[in-house]
Formats: sequence, C-alpha cells, structure tokens
Amino acid sequence: MKNRLSSLVLIAITNCLITNAIFAQGFEFAELDAEFASQTGTAYTIIFDDSGSMEGGKLSQAKQAFRWWLEKAEPNNAWCFLPMNRRSLDVAFVKNGESQVLKAVDKLRVGGMTPIVATLERAFGMIKKRRESVTPYERHLLILLTDGHETKHPGGNPAVCEMVSKLRLEGVEVFGIGFHGQGDYLDGFATHFAAANNREELQSSLANVDAEVPLDIEFRISPEEEKAMARVSALPLGREVRASHDAEGEEGYGSITDEEDSQVGILLVVVVGFFVLLFVAKRAVSP
Repeated sequence: MKNRLSSLVLIAITNCLITNAIFAQGFEFAELDAEFASQTGTAYTIIFDDSGSMEGGKLSQAKQAFRWWLEKAEPNNAWCFLPMNRRSLDVAFVKNGESQVLKAVDKLRVGGMTPIVATLERAFGMIKKRRESVTPYERHLLILLTDGHETKHPGGNPAVCEMVSKLRLEGVEVFGIGFHGQGDYLDGFATHFAAANNREELQSSLANVDAEVPLDIEFRISPEEEKAMARVSALPLGREVRASHDAEGEEGYGSITDEEDSQVGILLVVVVGFFVLLFVAKRAVSP
C-alpha cells in the first residue's frame, strides 16, 4: 500500500511538470504568433498628383474620395503618403497612420509639374528601407493617382512604366488610377489600372485596391532568384527552409536549427510521456 501511494505521488508530481511544460510551450507558440502578426499586414504607399493640372474640381473630388476610403480603412496596417510636389506633407510609413494621411490630404494645394518618376523612386527607397529595418513580411500596395503625363523626367511616360515594372519585380503591387481621362499609359504595366472621371468612380477604384492580385499577372524572375529557387528545390522535403548569409554575404539556404529541432522533440516526448504515465497510473491503482 505504501509503495502504491508513493507511486501515485510521483505520478502526480511528474504530471504537474508535464502539464507546466505543455503550457509553457503553448505560451511560446502564442508569443511567436503575436510577433508574426505584428510584422505582417499591408503597407500602403499613396502617390498623389498635386500638379497644376489638378486645379479646380479635380483636387476637391480626389480629396473627398481618399477621405472616404481612408475613413473605412482596416486597422493594423502601415501608411505612407507622397505628394508629387508638396514634400513637406510627406508621411513616412506609420502603423495605423490613416489619421496622419488624412491631415496631409486636407492640406494639399495644387501647383508645379508632374514628377512621377522621381516620386516613384522616393517610394521605392522608402519601401526598401522599411523592409530592411522593420519587416520584410508585409504586403506592399502602391496607389498612383495622376491626371497627366510625366513632365519632368527626360524619359517621359516610358520612364514611368519602367519604374513601375521595377517596383513590381520587387514584389510591390502597383495600382494606377488615371484621373479625368489621363494616365492610360500605365495600363499593361501596373498590377491593376482603373480610369476614374469623377469622385464616385475614384471611390469605386479605391474600394478595389485591396483585391487580390489577378491570377493572369505575369511575374518575371531574375536569374539570381532562379538560382535560389533551384537550391531550395534540391533540399530534402519536409524541412523548413531559412535564408542565411555567409561571411562573404552570399545568400544560402539551410534547414531549421538544432535548437528548434530540440523544441519540437521535447514537445513530442512530453506528449508521449503523458500517455505513458496515464497507463502506469491505471496499473498502480488497480487491485
């Protein structure tokens, strides 16, 4: 009887330790999920044409449409706002920064040229910086609103299309909106193009910005990316792959770390041990 009681006490203590280990592992997974959620979401970049040709009703219509869209925006996303001329109103990427963008939109005035290429280059630099310093896991959407043609870069509209293609190759979804009959040269280069001739049509275009990338979009892969994909496909199946860099800066790929392997192994041992202890407990209390 004494031996049986000692066995039950030992089983109870061990069971408590196993339960604590399971809960600790569960909390660790929850923390990882929270960390991943904080680094994902959508990063919006708005390029707004505030050139002289937007004077009159155009600017007012655009302001009303963007105000309507921003007030309906989902939380936990990052926002960047870049007027083509009023750089003092720039809003760098801000998490839940809809209110800052709204204030900037309200302060917009028209005047100046249409430097689309230069503004796209600014946007590209800010996106790269955010990916490197904050998180590489966000979906990047760039909305380009314009009512005219490139008037500052010597390459003209073809230079705009080249820059749009460059952004897309870097995984940025570009939504071009041609306002009041202009900007159709973006059609075929942007991820999506819409023509809007009034506030209602612009609101409708903005409402479709969050749609998934069309399935018929052609994605081009660089030779470096092809080599990386080949190295990944050559690895054994069933292993998580992580990018890494060697001492010379060359990117490589490897399996999950030994520490992560051990965590998974510990969890499996804990679960199996729990059921073994249940079996022993039944044997200990049986007459």
